Amino acid sequence: MGDTEVAIVGAGPYGISLAAHLRARGVPFRIFGEPMKAWLQMPKGMFLKSLGFATSIDVPEPGFDFPGYLEARNLETFEPVSTRDFAEYGLWVQQRFVPNVEQVLVKNIAKAGSGGGFELTLADGTQARAKRVVVAVGLGPMARLPKELAELPRDLMMHTFGQGDFSSWKGKHVAVIGAGASAIESATLMFEQGVDVRLIMRGKEPVLHTRGAKERPLIDKLKAPLSQMGPSRRSWIIEQLGTNMRHVMKRVPEPRRSNLAQYLGPSGSWWLRDRFLGKVPVLTKTSIKAARAGGAKILLKLSEEGKGEREEAFDHVVCGTGFEHNVDLLPMLDPAIRGSLQRVRAANAPQLSGNFESSTRGLYFIGPITAYSFGPFFRFVCGTKLTSTAASRHLASRAGLLGALLRRTVAPARTETR
Repeated sequence: MGDTEVAIVGAGPYGISLAAHLRARGVPFRIFGEPMKAWLQMPKGMFLKSLGFATSIDVPEPGFDFPGYLEARNLETFEPVSTRDFAEYGLWVQQRFVPNVEQVLVKNIAKAGSGGGFELTLADGTQARAKRVVVAVGLGPMARLPKELAELPRDLMMHTFGQGDFSSWKGKHVAVIGAGASAIESATLMFEQGVDVRLIMRGKEPVLHTRGAKERPLIDKLKAPLSQMGPSRRSWIIEQLGTNMRHVMKRVPEPRRSNLAQYLGPSGSWWLRDRFLGKVPVLTKTSIKAARAGGAKILLKLSEEGKGEREEAFDHVVCGTGFEHNVDLLPMLDPAIRGSLQRVRAANAPQLSGNFESSTRGLYFIGPITAYSFGPFFRFVCGTKLTSTAASRHLASRAGLLGALLRRTVAPARTETR
């Protein structure tokens, strides 16, 4: 049973970034998970919704930004940027700054006994102890499924998250539920691979953005300044609140803060317009009233506004229905910890201090789940900079005098240059 100062659970962008900062400060840590797994599983041909300059994984050394990585490989640096390129960039950063990732999942996090700290049970049956734990698991465990579909067989019904290849469904009749980026893009990719796909949404029509210009006149920049969440005055203000005044954001009343966390609602990107509109069949103003498995099919009872109800059979149903930032959906948290956590009531997300610590002393959360404390900026990779700087500083201070004496920049081993 090995002891460490900090255990990081999750090896995606936020986990990698924090580990790099802890290493630079000399704070002993262990990090568990499969690096960039969720990003590597995304379908071939899918693109980031975020801009290239807004998707760098923050590390405590210059020269490891995402646009620089792309430019060195003659790849698109602004948009659209491939999710595969981002996944490979993440692995490149991880291998240089966090080569000690332990590729094993954490099955349980519990409070340790009288000695304090936490005890982690790993998927291989071994255990580890840590004085502090940082949960950085991303969105994977929190995929939202409509209650009407939640009990259906997982080989016939699944979430868009983690679905990487639709080619085997050629000729199959598939329903995609939702109106957001993942639903629209997944439906488009299916259509292009010969799947008989239907997009089903409750709204009156899909929303797709128009293409923004990389170089814009000054008047346009003033009207809609470019933020890391896109060109918009409101996005720019929210970004400033997140990056410079996150303690102010925490003082925003909970209902309003919860609404802000969901800022930038369901929509598709501009590069899907010609590929999607007029090609992928869409059922609008349609809701799912019931669903059941019938042999090798899923039978959906659909209610379409003005046309009544009907039942239709599908070979597969894919839900692009977003995520719940709900700590009860994190299976690695011991029930005693989940029961004691103070929550943001509207979402069941953890209440966090300005240092990303929860009400359970020594337990921290980073990544998209923090948006309900600090705003929507933290749903995106651009949030790694402030998160890792603030959290690593606090964790280093908690490490005490030894951590302070050891705090220095440790250059990562490198085998190649950009």
